[in-house]
Amino acid sequence: MNFETSENVSQVGMGWNPSPTLQTVTSPKPTSTRIRSKAADEAGEKLAEEMKAFNEVEAELRVLRNAGFPPVARRKQVFDTATELFGVAPTWTAFYREILGASGIVRALFEDTQEVTDYESSEEHIKILEMLTVLRSRDLPENDPHEPQRMITVRIPKSLHDSICDEANALEVSVNKLCISKLLQRIDLGMIPSSSQKRRGRRPGSAGMAKLANPPTENASDSMSTEQF
Repeated sequence: MNFETSENVSQVGMGWNPSPTLQTVTSPKPTSTRIRSKAADEAGEKLAEEMKAFNEVEAELRVLRNAGFPPVARRKQVFDTATELFGVAPTWTAFYREILGASGIVRALFEDTQEVTDYESSEEHIKILEMLTVLRSRDLPENDPHEPQRMITVRIPKSLHDSICDEANALEVSVNKLCISKLLQRIDLGMIPSSSQKRRGRRPGSAGMAKLANPPTENASDSMSTEQF
């Protein structure tokens, strides 16, 4: 009997099919998916390196802060720090956090409300806002992996919502980007209406989070159902 090798016999012609154990269980990822995954990994590593360099520069500048300087000198400190960090900022949120954020240099050097107001009217502050705008215009990562995002819900009249949408369309930007741009601008305190009513609704920050963690019972005040900000 002549047993021919598989090289001489057509397996298809014999109706042969590989057994399930010989078949590939999982197919390889499409090339485009592998490329995107590799690119994402490389981008993440690059961002991590840039963030590390940014934090090192910020740490060096932090030790040079001096809240005992007169206001003019403190404004220069803020501007010099912003200029240094602008050149190495990996995301606009990192720049904002260290300069204008709740724990940034501005809050550290200007604790008095009037001093903060005076600073926000200065030429240095305007230039820093311009730096922030440039960073937001660059092709940088949309989200900073070192800072979680938060969401706020604001109830506004339809007419105001329509106006914001029209403005965003005219500027060819998203409503989200337009609203962030407005929130970053200095506001005249005289334009914030006062009210004799007791503030209701969830408080911002840790107080608000504590209220969420311990919600009132059904017999408690019903005012929580109509939050007002």
